[in-house]
Amino acid sequence: MEEVFIGRQAILDQQKKVYAYEILFRSGLKNAFDPTLDGNIATQSVMVGAMLEFGMKKLVSDRKAFINFTEQNLLNRAPKLLPPENVVVEILETVQPTQDILEAVRELKEDGYKIALDDFVLLPGYEPLIEMADIIKVDFRITSSPKERLKLREIMPSHIRLLAEKIETEEEFQQALDFGYVLFQGYFFCKPTILRQKKLTGNAISRMRLLKEVNRKDLDFASVTKAISSDTNLVHKLLTYINSAGIGLSNHVSNLKQATLLLGAAGVRRWVTLISLQTFSEDKPPELFTLSLLRAKFCELIAADLNRPCLTPDTGFLIGMFSLLDVLLSQPMEEVLKEVALADDLNDALLGEDNDLRRILDLVIAYEQGDWDKVASCCAHEKIAPDKLKANYDTVLEWYNMLQSVS
Repeated sequence: MEEVFIGRQAILDQQKKVYAYEILFRSGLKNAFDPTLDGNIATQSVMVGAMLEFGMKKLVSDRKAFINFTEQNLLNRAPKLLPPENVVVEILETVQPTQDILEAVRELKEDGYKIALDDFVLLPGYEPLIEMADIIKVDFRITSSPKERLKLREIMPSHIRLLAEKIETEEEFQQALDFGYVLFQGYFFCKPTILRQKKLTGNAISRMRLLKEVNRKDLDFASVTKAISSDTNLVHKLLTYINSAGIGLSNHVSNLKQATLLLGAAGVRRWVTLISLQTFSEDKPPELFTLSLLRAKFCELIAADLNRPCLTPDTGFLIGMFSLLDVLLSQPMEEVLKEVALADDLNDALLGEDNDLRRILDLVIAYEQGDWDKVASCCAHEKIAPDKLKANYDTVLEWYNMLQSVS
């Protein structure tokens, strides 16, 4: 049986909070995702993978899953394999509104499924399908004219929510918002908006200082403990963390110095990074912190598998966590890194220079975005078995959901 690779892309609401995830998939990495691949088989693979292997809960937590369905899938009533409360049935742009299709969609609506039309372009004959749709996705790369984007909102029935797809900039997000679009998809929120005059809050400044302290070549536990002890909130967070079930200590720890020594240099560095990024992300879309966490764990697992002398799971974790630091702080990465003073290999990788850490991060970002051709190329270059990559992503989602359940 051919491997099925599954990823996800966030769909945000007007407040940039996650409304749902679109399921990204690929049937194997040996062949490019191209028109010769049978879309019916591919979509069935998504459903089977999501239900039996990954699990819907693991993939999307308590959010909805947007899943593409082809004409044959709809005629076979394939969406009914999945629960209506978890799924938005996304009808591909290649599906013609025949009587049989309209009947199938009508049944799905009666059973409680939400309907979305993908890559929508207004064509004659689609009116009955539009009437049954709940969401219409407008590709901003295809519908490039602002007038056309606005016109679609003006002519669509009022019950339809418009989703702006492939949003690449904050300006496009704002335009779509002004035009009455209510859902947004794309990586615009992952791109830094540089505000050179932006001043960091007192909390952020103290976290930057702490990050600098823990990333010194020879970590001084006394200095780190002193820095943490000056912030009662940090002391509480660290003691809560060290005594959590995930750490697995048999005896309760109530002493700050003991806590830092038990965690060790790598553990303290990891904890400070997590706490700091949480602080930096307070005024940002929550999905940014989520992406940082997912990247960190994914990079850590890949680094462990590669088992190279110059590469450790801890540095893998840090490259993932720090990869969106410029976005979180709205400052150029070069400026941010001057304040943190990371190890040279981490620093170089974050600035885009080619090294082992950078190649791991590029692979993880490609997987995150469903750029399966690049994933295949990266796997071949790093000699990573594709099936191992899929297993790692499964572990990443399990780990993230566990974090959510105890936070």
